[in-house]
Amino acid sequence: MKKLLSTVLFFLLILNTNAQEDKNSNTLAKNEISVNLLDLVVAGTLGVNYERLFDNNQSLLIGANFFDTYGYYDAGYIEDNSAFSLEAAFLIYFSKEKDHHGFFFYPQLKFRTGEITVDDYYYYDIATETDVNEEYTYDIGGASAGFGIGHKWVFNNKITLMLNGDIARNLGNFDDDYLDNIEVRFSVNFGYRF
Repeated sequence: MKKLLSTVLFFLLILNTNAQEDKNSNTLAKNEISVNLLDLVVAGTLGVNYERLFDNNQSLLIGANFFDTYGYYDAGYIEDNSAFSLEAAFLIYFSKEKDHHGFFFYPQLKFRTGEITVDDYYYYDIATETDVNEEYTYDIGGASAGFGIGHKWVFNNKITLMLNGDIARNLGNFDDDYLDNIEVRFSVNFGYRF
């Protein structure tokens, strides 16, 4: 985990160094990097997003989620997590006052692979006087499609705060014995525009 965080911080530092602009330039920022802090705190998922800002208040967001969970299932009971996901969303902003600011809507696609192991149940066996801890492993791989809404605030044309929620349906062959076909997620993203 420390190697992963160090790599992400190093990558952000390189991007920041390469993104230095002349202070007299009137060009608007075209890129944004953000981190989903809500998923990191609630589920231990490290979500890093890159957003390319286009004209007409539209943008393309590409996100990578390390140690991903499925809709916060078993978030407090995860023993091992090898899940990784990539998602793409096309954001449409509705603000007429500022570019890439305010309320937005987005359709999204998500591809996920990996397994999660959780504590299924725990009990104390009186006969053998031992603790018994049963684990359950499930596969969360697959693809999903959905949509979401949110709001973004921009401070000093550099720092961003984005709150959003989305709902997605699993596509194709998905094991729904343990998980639902519908996944709901929420995000609190802090970002930097350059």
